[in-house]
Amino acid sequence: MSREDTGRLAIFPVLPNRFKTGKSNMKRLLKYLALSFVGLIALTIISFYILLSKSLPDLPKLNQPTSSLAISNVTVINPIDSTIVSHQTVLIENGRIISVDDTGSNTLAESVTNIDGNGKFLIPGFWDMHSHLRHQYEPYLSMPLFIANGVFNIRDMGTNVSNQQNNQWRRQILAGELMGPRVMGQVSAIIGRLRSKADADAIIADLDYKKNEFIKITNAPLRDPFFRLLEQARKKGITLAGHKPRSVKALDAVNAGMKSMEHARYFLFESFPGAPEFRERYQAYYSGQDTGGAIYTTEARRAMIDKHDPAMFYELVNAMVENETWFCPTHITRRFDAYVDNDAFRNDLRLKYINKFEQFKWNLDAGGMIDRDPTELGRKTYMDFYKKGLELTGKAHQAGLAILTGTDANDSYCFPGFSIHDELEELVKAGLSPMDALVTATVNPAIYFEVLADYGSIETGKIADMILLDTNPLYDISNTSKINAVIFNGVLYSRSDLDKWLSFVEDNAASWSIALKVMWEG
Repeated sequence: MSREDTGRLAIFPVLPNRFKTGKSNMKRLLKYLALSFVGLIALTIISFYILLSKSLPDLPKLNQPTSSLAISNVTVINPIDSTIVSHQTVLIENGRIISVDDTGSNTLAESVTNIDGNGKFLIPGFWDMHSHLRHQYEPYLSMPLFIANGVFNIRDMGTNVSNQQNNQWRRQILAGELMGPRVMGQVSAIIGRLRSKADADAIIADLDYKKNEFIKITNAPLRDPFFRLLEQARKKGITLAGHKPRSVKALDAVNAGMKSMEHARYFLFESFPGAPEFRERYQAYYSGQDTGGAIYTTEARRAMIDKHDPAMFYELVNAMVENETWFCPTHITRRFDAYVDNDAFRNDLRLKYINKFEQFKWNLDAGGMIDRDPTELGRKTYMDFYKKGLELTGKAHQAGLAILTGTDANDSYCFPGFSIHDELEELVKAGLSPMDALVTATVNPAIYFEVLADYGSIETGKIADMILLDTNPLYDISNTSKINAVIFNGVLYSRSDLDKWLSFVEDNAASWSIALKVMWEG
């Protein structure tokens, strides 16, 4: 029979004739169906393991350094002193900047590889100060995306990768054996629920702390144990950074010495009349007590927006300035909350660089965010909350607060590498000038890590980490994404080189084998 004759879809199986009539054939039918089901399961398992065991592709070869490299007749933008100087020649030898002079003031030797920078703009390389390397397959997925977008250094705020693996990557990257950003800071311990001072003491006593590491704080630590942890860490010179615990008053955490605070939402949490009750309810919740229902509700967010208290806000900001506490707002995480029901946002073309398993998780996260409150008021409140965060970041900047650009890269719809340009745009929306926004992604991170002697600007003696742009980012900050070439650790990668690495990641992101490997690990 044809599909039209039967009136059913052709995908339904047609049973053999011997199964169609007679009660005596019921056992045979059940056996047939059972064997078919078992066969399907077996085929699925075999296919799964075939894909899982498939070898990883070879990494493309890295470019080799030249003995000498020059970018001539270029406009140098230096956020460290807010200068814009045209017709400059930047000479690089052995990975460092040898000189920055007027073009024509010196004659280049024939052995120097010269890049014509006429009409182009040279800026220092970027840092992403809130990033996540999720798994051991990052060299095939995220890492090249950072370099292709001019992000050469990151602070990794939590990962499934061991510190041993991170340290190995760092050595390989520094040796020019692996394409990826330097992991300049990594987590030695992530503090979730912390319920006693004894637990805090045990964490510090057991910690094998190294200079480039820090303790990451999450939402859950209780007040007294948190301050005990901060006190003990400070005695040993250990840095604490991350979330402000929701039961803790941010002002107290700042005065106690927390080095940096992540996410702009904390300004809203701390600057409305209901803030003390909000903290108390979280203290009860994380203590295992009944809080009487949901805490972080549309009603609570609405109160944070509509009843914002500028006096409470400036008290916190001024304390952060006085204590030299850094602020990493990650505005694109709140942009996700606000735009997650927008089709254009959900169908970002850059999803082609995200592996299938991560895309699946991002979609689950997006659906869950909408489900929290899909009403018109709920969606409007998320949008208003996001915009209020931008407004407060601008005011904090005007008050002198030191800001770090961080993206939460590899969190939902925070695209590794690409998201640095998104976050810079958010900072300009918040009220920073394009030059000030560049400072947050270049100079400030180098100061934070006390490596300004090597990074953060285009000056003689510094490591040659630079981005060559086709268009002036001071006219439009989105021009930071118009990359002509990058110089990473003194090695030149042209636009065609970067496109090669992007294609490599795109192919890997489409691979079911790599997606299953990522899923199996995590």
